Amino acid sequence: MMDEVAIFWDYENVRVVAKGINVPLAEALIKYSESLGHPRIKKVYSNWVGINKEIIQALYSLGFDTIQVSMGKPNSVDVKIVVDCLVTAQLYPDINCFIILTGDKDFISLVNELRAERKKVIIIGDSHNVSEHLLLSANDFLSLEELSKMYKARDFSKETKPKKKEKAILFDTAINWLIESVKLAREKGKTTRFGVVDNLMRSSPNFDYKGATMVQRPDDKAKTFNSFTKFITAAEENGKIKTEIVEGFNEIFLLDEDPQVESELSPVLKDVIEKEDWTKIFNIIIKAYIDIKSEEKVEHKYGYLHNQLRNIKKEGLLPYSNRKLGNALSKLEEIGFLILNEAAKYNLTEDYKENLTNYIEKAISSNL
Repeated sequence: MMDEVAIFWDYENVRVVAKGINVPLAEALIKYSESLGHPRIKKVYSNWVGINKEIIQALYSLGFDTIQVSMGKPNSVDVKIVVDCLVTAQLYPDINCFIILTGDKDFISLVNELRAERKKVIIIGDSHNVSEHLLLSANDFLSLEELSKMYKARDFSKETKPKKKEKAILFDTAINWLIESVKLAREKGKTTRFGVVDNLMRSSPNFDYKGATMVQRPDDKAKTFNSFTKFITAAEENGKIKTEIVEGFNEIFLLDEDPQVESELSPVLKDVIEKEDWTKIFNIIIKAYIDIKSEEKVEHKYGYLHNQLRNIKKEGLLPYSNRKLGNALSKLEEIGFLILNEAAKYNLTEDYKENLTNYIEKAISSNL
């Protein structure tokens, strides 16, 4: 029996560009929903006053109900979508797949409630702007970029065979991308839960990665993985990475990493940087500049400085999340201790010696 699908589109969060009377994103969305089952409900929400009437007409002609929402109250669209989704789940129990176009974290509670009712929830949105927590709460995430590529290729298949026109990704190549994405997550202060790392791989301009279904299995190169989870399982079985459940969530770690130190969710990490640790942070940053034997003025990128703090963290001397350490660097820039130049690199302020105590006091007062 074909699955029943419902589409709820937050147009205020995910807008489209019309090509004449055509709306490619809407057409792609319908084709994608048809690959999952029968799209029984298709609703798109916005304050349509002032929006191109051709777009509204095109959406209507594709079978979408264009729901008018007044912007008189904050989050009016969000509230309307939440109510309609829950009502739909009650009135139409046969609808077991909900596609929600948004990137707004305000929908997390809705996603959790739908999943509690054993509904499958797929979030579609901009991979660069979607809420990390929303992404993790859903069953699946599809970026607008992927949806567009699927539409252009006219291929919405869920099969795990490599596409005829696209070459499958070698397992070892995908592993290298996986490791680089975990490192990037560390630098950005993100958790390395499966969904986040998968999304980082998909959104990277350096990787031609469209999902684990394009990655060759190491035990049978004629086949590919049918999920990111199975790819991670194979990577761990082959000794490339390790996984561990931290505070109830499964995360990916590099082989030399201590999960209790590196996890953004680790319970051993402190919430507020203490006074003595601020002093350590300042000394570490100063050392990064004066240790280099050069007569030229030294400059460092954010990633380099962040890595200096993380190295000390690994020694157990800075018990804070990577995100917290990143915030500390931002604070050093805010108070003028670090100067960001036009090359996107940091210089150490010239008066750091005589005014070090004052800078430390300013940082401490921030209550980070």
